[in-house]
Amino acid sequence: MSNARFFHLLTPSFAVIAFAAASPANAATFATFDPPGSVGTFPYSINASGMITGTYETSDGKAHGFIRAADGTVTTFDPDGSLYTDPSAIDSDGRVTGEYTPPSRNRSHGFVREPDGTITVFDATSHATYTRPVGFDADGNVAGSFTDHHSKARGFVRSTSGTITVFDYPHALVTAANAVNSSGVITGLGLLNNFNRPDRGFIRAPDGSLTSFKVRGALSTEGLAINASGTIAGDYYGQDSVTHGVVRDPNGKLTSFDPKGSQETDPYAINASGSIVGIYQVGDNINHGFLRKPNGSIHNIDDPEGVATTPASINDAGVVTGYFKDANKQYHGFIRTN
Repeated sequence: MSNARFFHLLTPSFAVIAFAAASPANAATFATFDPPGSVGTFPYSINASGMITGTYETSDGKAHGFIRAADGTVTTFDPDGSLYTDPSAIDSDGRVTGEYTPPSRNRSHGFVREPDGTITVFDATSHATYTRPVGFDADGNVAGSFTDHHSKARGFVRSTSGTITVFDYPHALVTAANAVNSSGVITGLGLLNNFNRPDRGFIRAPDGSLTSFKVRGALSTEGLAINASGTIAGDYYGQDSVTHGVVRDPNGKLTSFDPKGSQETDPYAINASGSIVGIYQVGDNINHGFLRKPNGSIHNIDDPEGVATTPASINDAGVVTGYFKDANKQYHGFIRTN
């Protein structure tokens, strides 16, 4: 149904903004890790068994992909001809997807790395200049976005057989697919570039139908992460010129949240229970990590060795991975466990 989508503009109930103090989370432990030779480590995704994928930089100016097993073993990889390898997600089987950039730097390609190390590269279309996969559903299908030769950003779904379905948010200049859950439901942003029509978050069902959502009065609303039940973590840019966090439950109810004093709140990931991790800033232009629990309480999760912390992913056991900047301005990966 990619050419006959249903577009529903919802006006769900919207809860009062909840400002919660970002109190320290108790009894948590942090472990630091870096692949050998790394001068900058950036974990992006953790699966149910604790496997982590991300990218790391080396002193020759290149970036490589890595997989860190739960026992700490690190495997590095690159598609052939890659200058920058940028994994975005790892599924329960250890399959990884992401993008890579060749030395020409004028385009990027998608890839899927199988658990046995086999790498398949692909472009969303023959005219795609940048292909950006963001994740898998339970069947191994990949969702993401790409930029075509007209510089228009569009969404795509790639089946395990390699068939690609392209989709667009209606009338959008940019269709950014940011996350997909195990059922194949995708969330993201429809950028309309129209002051009379604020940008909207969207939900794309596996049958291709689209549902939009928007925080009342917001200038832009975006879905950034989605869990198995369809709960979405996202953000919105308000008329106060501040970015706030927002949760949309499966019934369409929107609840806004911010750590106390935050002037920018950006959720990055949500797990099955509804725990959310992301970053916030309090006017110092420094990223602080937060964990928002399903009951709405918000806790600071800054790495004790860092001057800035970015939690990037949380699995269903509540284990968090991400990266922090140390006093020497070098980035390292971390794992936080309760």
